[in-house]
Amino acid sequence: MRNCGWDRLRGPAGLAAVLCAAAMAGCTPAQYAKQADRDAYRMVREAQGFSLGAARPFEVIYRPYAGADGPAAKTIRIGEKVIPLTGEKPVTLGLDDCLEIALSNSRNYQTRKETLYAAALALANARRGWNFPVLGGAVTGQADRWVVDGEAPAHSATAGGELSLTQRLVHGGELTLGLGIDLVSDLLGWKSTTLGSLLSANVTQPLLRGAWRGLAYEQQYRAERDFVFSVLEYERFTQEFAVDILSRYYAVLRQRDELENERANIERLKETYALTRTLVIGGLRSRIEEDQAEQNLLNARVRFEVNQQGFQDALDRFKVSLGLPVSARVAMDYPGALDELNRIGPKPVAMKEGDALAVALLTRPDVLRSRAAMRDAERDVEIAADAFLPQLDVTLGIFAAGTEPHEAQRIRFHQHTRTAAVTFNYELDQTDNRDAYRGAMIALDQARRGHEEFLDELRLEIRGSYRALTQARRSYDLQKRSVTLAKRRRKLAVLQQKEGQASARDVLEAEDALRRAQNGMTEALISYTTTRLRFLTTLGLVWVDEKGRVHERAEPFKFDRIRKRYPRAFEP
Repeated sequence: MRNCGWDRLRGPAGLAAVLCAAAMAGCTPAQYAKQADRDAYRMVREAQGFSLGAARPFEVIYRPYAGADGPAAKTIRIGEKVIPLTGEKPVTLGLDDCLEIALSNSRNYQTRKETLYAAALALANARRGWNFPVLGGAVTGQADRWVVDGEAPAHSATAGGELSLTQRLVHGGELTLGLGIDLVSDLLGWKSTTLGSLLSANVTQPLLRGAWRGLAYEQQYRAERDFVFSVLEYERFTQEFAVDILSRYYAVLRQRDELENERANIERLKETYALTRTLVIGGLRSRIEEDQAEQNLLNARVRFEVNQQGFQDALDRFKVSLGLPVSARVAMDYPGALDELNRIGPKPVAMKEGDALAVALLTRPDVLRSRAAMRDAERDVEIAADAFLPQLDVTLGIFAAGTEPHEAQRIRFHQHTRTAAVTFNYELDQTDNRDAYRGAMIALDQARRGHEEFLDELRLEIRGSYRALTQARRSYDLQKRSVTLAKRRRKLAVLQQKEGQASARDVLEAEDALRRAQNGMTEALISYTTTRLRFLTTLGLVWVDEKGRVHERAEPFKFDRIRKRYPRAFEP
């Protein structure tokens, strides 16, 4: 079609060829899918660039367990990691490795990307007619044959084609350009065939109801704005997802550390049992103390078995959260990751509670959603009031036909037809409009109350998170002190038992206190670290790079790029 203009058409045969080519030039489903990807990805890139400035590449293609050849495969490859599926030596995964694997392979994360992709595709389709004319049309044809006994057969054929471009206008108008071609023949020859064409242009503009105030574009405006918010929510989900993976990783490390503490406790209990038994044999202690020491040792072994099973279950669940099969042979970086966490210690949060609330009001996508809902409710009142106006539309058109019977390509512009029409409609019964207007006012009051309640809930959430963060920091300091005291208590108890000044119970209680203090300190450190990161994520003070690694921001991300376009979403 691009090489065939009107100047190159020669007779109706050329027009018929064009119609046939148009009818047969359909795309395959795969080509349509690629076009859909281009449209959706373009929408995502535009929204990301507008709201975020720059973001990681967006892709919804999901290939789980990349590199695996099937059920019989013995390894899977994810990035630079080759993970065995059989009984080989497990591959140690650091925190950065897990974050990178989760960002590229997690089912939950891929589902969220696909949800955003579907929303982008729907918005790209909704833009048709606003940003560029909508191309429409169809090619039709029919052939008939009649046979009557004793008479010659009769034939007839009709064919037609329509092509239109429709442009919607922000102020309620609509512009349509059309081309129509029709062919009628009895299939007996060219002379009995008629070929006609028609060019048309129409513009319709409302003057009262739905005119001049952007009401016609309102739904498209909301769709584009909400999609920008969806991109912000997707970015926030990415941050929360990465922090959740980090929290899960540390939770598995905590259980692994508890397992190691229990193993060390068993070794200490063995020493205590051996010493107590020696004292009992020497007649310095009663048999009750020996039984008590042995019973504590057995209980510790039972706890070790239970903790070991719990650790394996937690590790398997963590694999699934990463998008790995349960059979993947992986191990956590223990004690390296935990030693590094202890070396860094609890990082402070240089922000007061009031400052945190002020930042949350400027950085959270749900705040934008709530304010936008209140703006939409106000706009709905205007739209409901506009419905009381009468319909007054003006339509202007121009038509020009081709030269019959065989020269449809020669449009008779000098014999064109111009039309003008005014449409007026006003319903005397305004009950439905009255109810709709009143309902819009009620919805506006509800939206205002809902926004106020949302802000109260937000204040409660920020205050609760800040208090939880403060409590977690105090708990860590107390648990750290508790470990120091428990170590000293256990050391003194052992020395006094050897000197006959302490019983086996004193030693056993000191050893159990040391185990619980060590577990408590690790739990407190991990709890503070994850609570702090979740708190920073709530305030927009973290970002995630292309490999899923979490970084802290010096300043919160405040959506400055969309402030001018959607100012109503930023008003306090």
